[in-house]
Order: sequence, then C-alpha cells, then structure tokens
Amino acid sequence: MKIPALLLLCSLAACTPKRAAESSREITGTQAERIAAVSKLVTSHSPLPGPLLDANFVEEQSGDGRLGPSDFTSFCALSVAQADLPAWRAAMAPLEAQDSPPMYAAPKRPVSWWLPAAEFPRLELHSPKSLTGRANGWVGIDRDHGRIYIWSFTM
Repeated sequence: MKIPALLLLCSLAACTPKRAAESSREITGTQAERIAAVSKLVTSHSPLPGPLLDANFVEEQSGDGRLGPSDFTSFCALSVAQADLPAWRAAMAPLEAQDSPPMYAAPKRPVSWWLPAAEFPRLELHSPKSLTGRANGWVGIDRDHGRIYIWSFTM
C-alpha cells in the first residue's frame, strides 16, 4: 500500500506546473557607456530624435523560452535637453487603443532612476512603437525635468 501511494505522490509532483523562470538584465556602467548601449537599442528601430544626456535601462524576462516563448518587459529612462523635447515629441505617435487608458508600471526590483507612481499622471504619453518597435506600453515625457520614460512589453 505504501509503494502505490508513494508512486502516486511522485507522479503528481512531476506533473505540478513550475513557475516560469524570471530574470532581468540592466545596462550599467559609466554615463557614457549607458548612453552608448541604450542608444544602440533605440536606434535599432529609428534614429534618435536628439542627443542623450543620460540613459538607464532594465529588461525583465518571464519564461526561459524552452516550453513556449518568453515575455519581456522593458523600462528605460532617458535624459535629454529640454530644448530637444519638441523633436522627441514629433518623432512619436499617439498611444494605441490597447494601451488606453494607460497604467503605471515599474520594475519588479526597484531602481532609483524610474519615476514614482505619484509622478505618473503628469507625463505626456505617447506610443512606444517608434522607439522600441513594440506596440504595447507607453512613452512618457516629463517636460519639467527633460526626462523620457519608456515602458514596453511583449505578450
């Protein structure tokens, strides 16, 4: 009686679904190194509308790509001269229907450069597609501080 019960428990444990693997990668380094790395990511979709003064980036991956595709969520903060904000704004499209109404998002592991939830309502929001190639998410322009926040994801 013990052996069949043990076999049943083992087979149930083997069939229990495992949580998707999660990982993240952050672009670090000096200011110049971060600007170069983030510029390379953004310019793979379109040229930069203006120069960057600083840049930060973190991407979270859910799933390991083995038993189905992985999903990616990216967070990026760009610092630009306020005089360049009109060029950045002109390079972006309005939010797409699937992203309205927009919602606040933040990395799972907090980073000092990402905007707090309380500051989200003051952002001027646009589609991330022209900068990231992804249709989901938003680009938020903080006109007061010359910051551009980008949240995009796959699904």
